[in-house]
This record gives sequence, C-alpha cells and structure tokens, in this order.
Amino acid sequence: MQICRFTVNDDPQARPRVGVMGPEGIRDVTEVTAELPPQSWPAPRGDQFIANLDRLRPRMEALAAKAPVIPRSAVKLLSPVANPGNFICGVANWPQMKAPLGMMGFLFKMTSAVAGEGDGVQIRWPDRITQHEAEMAVVIGRTCTNVSEAEALDHVAGYCCALDMTMKEEREFFTFCKSFDTFGVLGPCLVTPDEVGDPTTLAYTFSVNGELKHSRSFGELTGSMAQLVAFASTVMTLSPGDVIFSGTSEVGPVVPGDVMTIEIPRLGRMDVAVSLSPNARKA
Repeated sequence: MQICRFTVNDDPQARPRVGVMGPEGIRDVTEVTAELPPQSWPAPRGDQFIANLDRLRPRMEALAAKAPVIPRSAVKLLSPVANPGNFICGVANWPQMKAPLGMMGFLFKMTSAVAGEGDGVQIRWPDRITQHEAEMAVVIGRTCTNVSEAEALDHVAGYCCALDMTMKEEREFFTFCKSFDTFGVLGPCLVTPDEVGDPTTLAYTFSVNGELKHSRSFGELTGSMAQLVAFASTVMTLSPGDVIFSGTSEVGPVVPGDVMTIEIPRLGRMDVAVSLSPNARKA
C-alpha cells in the first residue's frame, strides 16, 4: 500500500487528509482516522497512525475501493509521517565515503524539520550554502530495542524517498545545520514493505533542474537498511514513526528557484522546489 498525507488545493481550511496513492491518483481514506484510539496526557510515544497501521489497513483498503480518484495535481503532498519522534541520519554510509572511526555512525535532525513534497525546501539563511542529500528513508512501525539484523525489517512500517537537507557546516554542529524548517523532506508516500521487498534491490536517481547529478543502487550501502535499524536500536528504543535516513553518496548546493527530483522505483518520485523562506534572516 502507498499511503500519503495531503491537502486539497481548493480546500480553504487546508485540512490534512490521509490517502491511498495509485497510478491513477489518490483516494481519500481520512475516515479511518476516527478508529484511532483516544489519547490522554501523557500521549504515548510515536506516531499513533503508524503504530496502528496494521489494524487500520483493511478498513483503508475498503474505503479506497469506493472512494473517487483525486488527481495528484489537485493536492499538496505533505510528509507521510505526521509526527516523527526521531530523525536519525546515517553517516558516511557509502563505500566512497569515510565512516567516522571506521564504523557505522549517525547524526540527528530535529523533527520540526519535517516536510513533504508540496512544502518544498525553504532556505532561511540565504547567505550560507544549503546542500542536497538524496536518500531513502525507513520508517519504524513497531517499538523495538536491541533488535537483530535478521529481525530488523520486521519492525518497519514502510519506506520513502527522502531529502536530508543540510546547511554547509562552518562552525556549527551538524545537528544544528540539518534542523532548519523543511530540511527533512519525505514522500511522496509511505510504501509498505509488501510492495518493496528487499530494499537493497532499490536504486535512485537524483537531478536538479533536470540535470542528472547522481544515480546509485542502495545495494552499495556500507550499512544496509536492516543494519541501520539494528544498530540504531542498540543505542535507543525505536518507536513507530521514527525515521532513519540511509545516508547520501554525494552532496551539492541548491539555491532558491531550483527544483530537485528524486526517484526510486517502487517508492515514487518527488519534485521538490527550493525557495527563499518568508522568515529568511537578513545577511
């Protein structure tokens, strides 16, 4: 199943909705959210829609079967993960990169950076260089800790295309540089594991303004998606909605007016516009 979040372009209230995406367009299944359990303070950790996804899926399939098709051009796509708890970013996870201390490592991004294709990337510090990092993201579906590599992908809700945007570091820590609003782009949808199979068989292409920048297979990753999940779970308890970024093979600058395109077969394609934030600081 390909699950998306969106607003309809002609909705004056811009209410976020849940949809099932297919080749012909999007089918609205927002009604299913009424079946989520009520919450009281303190709210449970994690994204509760994703935590209940297995239970909700049959109802979503039934609703999608009778819902009218909404063209993708008629909606603004949001991040398919509404409430990520952690953004965990793989470091130097390709053979041509140098891993810190010769081992797998992670950086972190504040989850307030979450964005979808329709949000675009908004640059707040235009006097500094913003760099693209095209990646795949794995979204945790079940709470786990100290999970084995063999069992790691059993705890995954799905996969997304991802852009881990980063301001080029000069003096600041990387977490700071990765955490600007809209610097964590996920989409176009969350694709469940039954439609993906082995994520190491996937590959991506990435371009800026139609010019191909790089194309690689995720089979080249130094640490596979299963290894990333397993290793992260030795450090922290992972909760539904946590997002792990694969790490990038190459970086490059973008400026307002650019359009970045990432495409991963079976996961879809995102065309993400870069703009100057209305909250941009003055140089």
